[in-house]
Amino acid sequence: MPKSTRNNKSRRPRGRGGNGNKNARRALAYALSFVVVLILGLYGLYQIKKYIPPDDRAQPVTAEKMSGLVKEADRIIAGAFFDLGISAKDIESKRTSKRSGDGIKWESRVITVGTPGGVDGKEIKGVFKKSFAAEKSYELTFKGSGDALTAELKALGFKTHVIKFEPPSKEAPPAKVVKKAADGTGKETEVKEPQGAREPGKTDEAVGKGESADSGAFEPKIAIIVDDIGTNKGPIDKLIELPAPVTLAVLPNLPYSRYAAEAARNKGLDVMLHLPMEPMESSGYTGSDAGEDALLVGLPKEAVLAKLDKNLSSVPYIKGVNNHMGSKFMENQELMDMVLEEIDGRGLFFIDSMTSSGSVGYKTALMMGMKTGKRDVFLDDSSKDAAYVKSQIEKLVRIAEKNGYAVGICHPYPGTVEALTEMIPQIDSRVEIVPVSSILTGGGEVSER
Repeated sequence: MPKSTRNNKSRRPRGRGGNGNKNARRALAYALSFVVVLILGLYGLYQIKKYIPPDDRAQPVTAEKMSGLVKEADRIIAGAFFDLGISAKDIESKRTSKRSGDGIKWESRVITVGTPGGVDGKEIKGVFKKSFAAEKSYELTFKGSGDALTAELKALGFKTHVIKFEPPSKEAPPAKVVKKAADGTGKETEVKEPQGAREPGKTDEAVGKGESADSGAFEPKIAIIVDDIGTNKGPIDKLIELPAPVTLAVLPNLPYSRYAAEAARNKGLDVMLHLPMEPMESSGYTGSDAGEDALLVGLPKEAVLAKLDKNLSSVPYIKGVNNHMGSKFMENQELMDMVLEEIDGRGLFFIDSMTSSGSVGYKTALMMGMKTGKRDVFLDDSSKDAAYVKSQIEKLVRIAEKNGYAVGICHPYPGTVEALTEMIPQIDSRVEIVPVSSILTGGGEVSER
């Protein structure tokens, strides 16, 4: 019986052309998605790396970097002392010596502290560990316990500080020296020699070791910047004669801008450009109030850079820049990146006047590795008198006593000049007034305070 014709029909393989094309398209889509994700991930890593400061430990160690780390450690230690209630009278001795190794030189300090009553080793360790917890460049270790505790600090593997905490030392009785009387009686008398007599600049332990007494290693420091300089000659002449190195922040292209810069330089004072920037309207000022040379948010970038160049070139002898007004401009990250790159390229530092709590200037300068600082206290106000300025100066001093240093900003008002003239001699025993350039952070050397 013949087989069914239907069964004799040859079986055709199912066509796979349509499914094959779909699979190919699907594979291509997956591949493109993977490439896009990879590109976005690499770009994200680039941006993160761009805005994260480099780890000091991964950078070459230089004498300049070590100098900055030693100064930063001084500041942190001063703050730890303050938190522990240790004052200058409790520091029995300080020695600074020069050390060298691996082709670099740095300063090393040995500090002996008479620990105040009620402060134990556990509390000392806790405060110091907390103070240095976020500082990756330092290694802190402790030896001993109880009344005799020693802290050793290394920066990038180099020993910089040894702090010996000891019970308060008791004064030894004055030495007795027998001398013959000069009156011819032949009687012998006892003469008390003064204690502590030594070669000037030397501690007992340092004599013969080439080490100097470092009485000012932890003396609090303040910098006073006087803004808005350049309109009148009178205040300039008074400010440069103050018995302290105040810093003059000079506005560009004013009648006495160049005179102020030259007069300050001749007195050895720091000169800064007081750079006009656009303020928030809510501040009560407008861009025109900041001056015709002000950097404005709405300008093309080329125009901003042209104004910046004109302003930087208008004041001679400048070491740095701070902002005049600028509460609006200083919050613009893109523009501040551009402006700070130009300032840094000229080897200048930057001080953020903090005219806005949202200012990005200081943090951006830090991330760029610039030498930078920020205002702690505004010392005056056009509507306030000298008494107000004095109270603000006292506030600045207290901040410096706690943190190691502080930056105050004021203006050439008559009441301000009067208050500075009166207060500088009064605070001289508590803080050292220094040029602002001497207490900057950053520069690839130290971290944010």
